[in-house]
Amino acid sequence: MIPSDSPLPGADAPLRILVCPHELVTGGSQINAIDLAARIRDRGHRVRVYAPPGELQDLIARRGLDFSAAPPFRGDSLRPAVVAALAREVGSFRPHIVHAYESGPSLAANAVSLIEPQRNVTTVMSMSVPDFVPSHVPLFVGTAEIARRLPPRTGEVRLMEPPVDTEHDSPRNARAARGRLGIPADAFVVAVVGRLSKEHQKARGVASAIEELSRAVDATTPGWLVVAGSGDDEELVRRAAASAAQRNPWLTVRLEGNVSDPRDVYDAADVLFGMGSSALRAMAHEKPLIVQGADGFWRLAAPDSIAQFLDEGFFGTGPTGAGFAETVSMLRQDPSRREELGRFGRTLVESRFSLRRATDVLEALYRTEAARPPRRMIASGTRSLLRYGKFRLAMASPRLQRAYRRVRGRHG
Repeated sequence: MIPSDSPLPGADAPLRILVCPHELVTGGSQINAIDLAARIRDRGHRVRVYAPPGELQDLIARRGLDFSAAPPFRGDSLRPAVVAALAREVGSFRPHIVHAYESGPSLAANAVSLIEPQRNVTTVMSMSVPDFVPSHVPLFVGTAEIARRLPPRTGEVRLMEPPVDTEHDSPRNARAARGRLGIPADAFVVAVVGRLSKEHQKARGVASAIEELSRAVDATTPGWLVVAGSGDDEELVRRAAASAAQRNPWLTVRLEGNVSDPRDVYDAADVLFGMGSSALRAMAHEKPLIVQGADGFWRLAAPDSIAQFLDEGFFGTGPTGAGFAETVSMLRQDPSRREELGRFGRTLVESRFSLRRATDVLEALYRTEAARPPRRMIASGTRSLLRYGKFRLAMASPRLQRAYRRVRGRHG
């Protein structure tokens, strides 16, 4: 670890940053962590990614980043083996900053810092911030609405909208992408790239999209729906795809599983749907986007809806009027509208969500934090552990779980 009495790094000296994603399955938070780590490394800093092994190790290798395997953070991230392993990693790498992504690594880093002072930074890209995330640690959140809802914290709160590498994720040749994927050049293609998880009803929304399209597509409008991703609710999507195949021979549903480089999927599509970071990457590829949410939410990303998404994030809850298949049908019949929305989305992502801008913000915070001696925040760090204990107790009982969720719903 960096001893509390060691000299502080100079204003322009390279920093050592330990980046800790909570997992390495395909997902926006993890990809953002890796992309930003690579850009910070490119600015002359030494960066290591510390995470449980997973399919995104390929991306880490392609970015040329140093990697160290961690035990799983899911479940109980305060397990002695998890905390001890992180303490050993910190002691070996001696980072100036430990940057934890999501609540599990943040809790483990907090536990380590109670033993030996260290500087921590946390990013939570989920739709809410658990109250057990340490309140003294500088925090990045993904939307302005989440930042407004947070209770008072002693640590700084900054907005870090999901960054997109607009050079890597950019429009390419759609016909060539379809050729590589084995999709007919003249097909009408709808696609999604993302986790097929129970969280935020992601898989349920994809299954609903499959069902809606299977009931709308006919011999006059055959189509393809391509799904790239996997997750803990993947079987729900597989069942929906099997039912669609029996119900409608005019719709081809392709389940690609995890795709390490999904750019061909984005490029091959006429219309994309999704939420969060995946939604932004869809727009970066200059494609029209239908934002997916929970409980039947579908809304086209367009000039008249974008204010909502910029404030609340590319997500929503509850029916919004036009259903998924109806919106797809409107876009299928209007190529000029698809082109117009594609240009609109690409311009927005370039101006507001570029990876370069996000790297500037992140590096500035790293510099500010590294200029301060590491401190052992006993009171705040202990409160975090106690709140996590209450959370674990609530999750152990269905009755307490419901009560906990009601309280969390009232207090954000």
